[in-house]
Amino acid sequence: MVKTIKIVAIAAFITTLCAVTASAQSTSGTVSMSGTVSKFVEINSGGAASLSGNSGGGITTNGTLNNPLAVVIDLGELGPSNTNSFVTASVPVKLRSNAGYVLSAIATVTGSGATANKVSAADVGFGFGAVTRTGVGVNTTGTDTNATPGDPTAAAGSVNATTGRWEFTATRGNLSAFTASTTALSGQYIMNAVPRSNANGLTVPAIFAVKPQFYENGSTTVSVTFTVTAP
Repeated sequence: MVKTIKIVAIAAFITTLCAVTASAQSTSGTVSMSGTVSKFVEINSGGAASLSGNSGGGITTNGTLNNPLAVVIDLGELGPSNTNSFVTASVPVKLRSNAGYVLSAIATVTGSGATANKVSAADVGFGFGAVTRTGVGVNTTGTDTNATPGDPTAAAGSVNATTGRWEFTATRGNLSAFTASTTALSGQYIMNAVPRSNANGLTVPAIFAVKPQFYENGSTTVSVTFTVTAP
């Protein structure tokens, strides 16, 4: 009996010793990683453009939602034979960003006319309409500052008492204010932390208008380039 107890005690001692030895042999390792999130901004088409008040002309190349913004519009007749109050084009723009953004515009207006009566940059009214922030993943509480007067057909405008010419008189209400790159819209970050495949974003219509008048006959070309940056 004493011998049995002795054997059991030795076995218990060996078991305890193995447990202590196994515990002492543990090891560990570390993996360190780092990453960077850069500022990101994007401008695309917000959908199909529209044209109203036109006599002739039409939309030659329309906007396609979420594709690069590349719209081509023929405004048609801008002379007095067009009896509409305004020829108006509305072009939806979509913006996305993970940082505060600034949307700038630069415009050139060229024509075949040789006198001051030709269509000029001041004759093309411009403004951004209402900004919309909706959809899953969009920072719907973000604020935006519109540096234009909005729809140029509803903004300040009148006939010049001296020349008789119609003028878009609101601040930054026509393209003469954008002969150099000028801020038109700015705001807080647009997208929350969602994958890029999330197609939602901020949408806003860019609105252009010309009032038909006795302009010098000839052709006119209007080109506007929008650039979005994250300062």
